[in-house]
Amino acid sequence: MGKIIKTLVVLVLIVVAALTALIFTTDINQYKDKIVEAVRANTGRDFQINGELRLAPSLVPTVAVEGVSLGNAPWAGATPMLRVRRFEARIALLPLLKKNIEVKRLLLVEPRIELETDQDGRGNWLLGTESEATGQTAAPADPVALPALAINEIRIVGGKIRYVDGQSGKTTELFMAALTVKSAGFLDEIAVTAEATVNQVPLSLRGTLGSLDALLGNRDYPLRLNASLPGAKLALDGRLAEPLAASGLTMRVSLEIDRLSDLNPLAGAALPEAGPIAFNGAISDTQSGYAIQPFTARIMDNELTGEAEIDLSGARPALIADLAARQLDLSPFQRQGQAKAEATGAPAPEAVSVEKVFPSDPLPLAGLKAADVTLQFKAGALFTRTLTLNDLDLGLKLDNGKLRIAPFSAKVAGGSLMANIGLDASGTNSALWDHNIELRQIEPGQLPGIRDKQLLSGAKTDIESKGKGAGASVSAIMAGLNGNLLIKTGQGRITTRALESDAASALLNTLTLFNPNAGRQDASALECAVINFAIKDGIAVADNGIGIATGKVNVLGAGNINLKTEALDLGITPQAKAGAGQLAGLVRLGGTLAAPRAKTDTEAALTAGIKAGSAVAAGDWSALAKGLLGGASGAAQNPCDIALGLAPRQTSPAPRAEQNTPAQ
Repeated sequence: MGKIIKTLVVLVLIVVAALTALIFTTDINQYKDKIVEAVRANTGRDFQINGELRLAPSLVPTVAVEGVSLGNAPWAGATPMLRVRRFEARIALLPLLKKNIEVKRLLLVEPRIELETDQDGRGNWLLGTESEATGQTAAPADPVALPALAINEIRIVGGKIRYVDGQSGKTTELFMAALTVKSAGFLDEIAVTAEATVNQVPLSLRGTLGSLDALLGNRDYPLRLNASLPGAKLALDGRLAEPLAASGLTMRVSLEIDRLSDLNPLAGAALPEAGPIAFNGAISDTQSGYAIQPFTARIMDNELTGEAEIDLSGARPALIADLAARQLDLSPFQRQGQAKAEATGAPAPEAVSVEKVFPSDPLPLAGLKAADVTLQFKAGALFTRTLTLNDLDLGLKLDNGKLRIAPFSAKVAGGSLMANIGLDASGTNSALWDHNIELRQIEPGQLPGIRDKQLLSGAKTDIESKGKGAGASVSAIMAGLNGNLLIKTGQGRITTRALESDAASALLNTLTLFNPNAGRQDASALECAVINFAIKDGIAVADNGIGIATGKVNVLGAGNINLKTEALDLGITPQAKAGAGQLAGLVRLGGTLAAPRAKTDTEAALTAGIKAGSAVAAGDWSALAKGLLGGASGAAQNPCDIALGLAPRQTSPAPRAEQNTPAQ
């Protein structure tokens, strides 16, 4: 920005100085070629004046130039970087006697400025004698010696600036309906007013800048600006120690937004309908970039505080941040469709059936190499649509595509969470994944999906999950995952009414088969439950690793889950305890993770005298359970100990589920 300002000032001085020297000349057009050559020598670009130079002599003579254009960089195309339909300068005569130039008013009519960068981030505004072959920029020729200059007023009418980011392809357009810059003199502050649109969003600007003397002298330069957009206000108050070098920045920034979605046209994306939002902080530059410290951000009822630093000295920009929040509610950002429906009265979008749990969309691996991040975040409470985390302590490190989340600790559902997660995308086409997640003594009944349906109470649970995989998508990583999953649940109560409801899934409905007294009591006592899977090359195998014990039934299961296809193939043998009757045969669970379905072993069902297929298809779980009931049973081994490998099974192992075939 400093180079742009300095270059524009030099251009103005060259034109004004040359024209002033000729102010009493009858025909000033004879000097047009010399003016063009002087600008070309100072910029290294093609410069043209297509119209005539005109002079209106008076005590305040006006010099007018028509059709001015400045060429573009060789790599940026044939369109001029700068075009001005009309350029006027009103010049006071008396200061000329002292070899000074005082411009009463400088008018630019319909200027067009085309700014762009190439794929390496080089801007077309870098002036000088450029080599198209090497792309290198040589220093411009020594500028013409210029007299002192003072400009009292600058006006721009109908100006347009178009900026194209060569790396992202994003285009930003600024249309300036009117811009006025006024100053009483060379040593006085400059007042700025503007009415414009940014990507068709109205923008109003008011404020003051330092003097032209301080700017050209590259000295301490104050800046106070207030900008307003529909539903948003921005205030800047600070200074630059070296304005032409854009360094020595100390700035207080205040931002207020009524609703984030109001900025959709400016952002070029659909933002959440969240608000109000406010930011207040101090920004300063450092030897390697910029620092924001301290700052406060408010998002509706949430308040985020902390410090941040942006380092631009390395191969990639680096963000270092230390943030904290008493509480942070992310649910409004997850309910955009629902919130919009409520605001407009339109029906909320219907749920879309999910064919697979693990998405196959490519992960944004390239984005992990765009910047480096070191983040520390603590929150008293963090809310999402499906989870509440208390006493959250999160550390995140991203270095050249290698992401590591550690530490990651929180209190959740009455228990604790500890996790260490990594994603290494430093390679070319895929990423390496690893995780170690532990949940201790959580109560599933406190989780929203279970709490809302009142499915379970008590049943403190430990969960351990470890795994490694590789791939360019979540589904690819799961398809080659190696690790284990262990879930251990203690005593609790299962609500029978909730399990038998129409809203319950096939997996939960299957559990009603384990309760011979279903329908005669409101809840069943859960003594323990274990799910123990070993995962190798994307196949999760439970070798008698499913064990459940209730007050009436023991359950032992085996089978596998194919994480490549997400197919379920589990066989579960229920055994009623003494006095409760005997459950005969094998309960089967098939389908997929996204759509599990219950079925029974065909031979056992026929022996019991029922048609299993019809019962399952009709969802008649109670009829299926009655059909499987047999004689009483004595004491049995603890199925949870067997599932944990603490005790061998004394009877024959649970039948393994057969592979699904069209005939079956």
